Amino acid sequence: MLARVFAVSALLCASVFAAQYAEVVKPLYADATSGKVIGKLLPTAEVEVLKEEGNRVLVSISGYQDAGKPAIYFVAGKRILNAGFDGKAGVEFKKLGSVVVNGVTYDKVSATAWTDKSNLTSDVAPLYAKAKDLFSQNCSMCHGLHPEKEFSANQWPSMFKSMAGRTGIDKNDYQLVIEYLQKNAKDMQ
Repeated sequence: MLARVFAVSALLCASVFAAQYAEVVKPLYADATSGKVIGKLLPTAEVEVLKEEGNRVLVSISGYQDAGKPAIYFVAGKRILNAGFDGKAGVEFKKLGSVVVNGVTYDKVSATAWTDKSNLTSDVAPLYAKAKDLFSQNCSMCHGLHPEKEFSANQWPSMFKSMAGRTGIDKNDYQLVIEYLQKNAKDMQ
């Protein structure tokens, strides 16, 4: 009986602390009750849910930081944002290590912040499928569809933004499509 209690308890903890992915651009807060936004979590960014309080969750966001800038990137050397913070918000970044890419040192970091528990999912695949569909259906109306591997991760945001206004893609989905394109760019594995 005691083993069953531990198994159920472990299962409940695993579901609360499992990896989650942002479905949309989500506001980040300093605490569970604050209305002041201190940053943004980007679509497809992976977070670990640490705690739940009311309609908010405390999440841990990991990635790479360039010279102490208040942003966490998906990989070192690419401008693929996981989260961006207000530089005056006092967010504490925990350094986990560092790497050098093209002569620039990037710190592997993690930070915690609160966000609403809505629009988080445990499966990133449907987000990528939606983004790919939006890209395929809308970005070939005026010209041939550019392959995802045609541009680098750092080139895709400006390429997409320069043409996105001419598509049927809702502005709320722009960042989802950009994240998909960047993560499937020619310089990504």
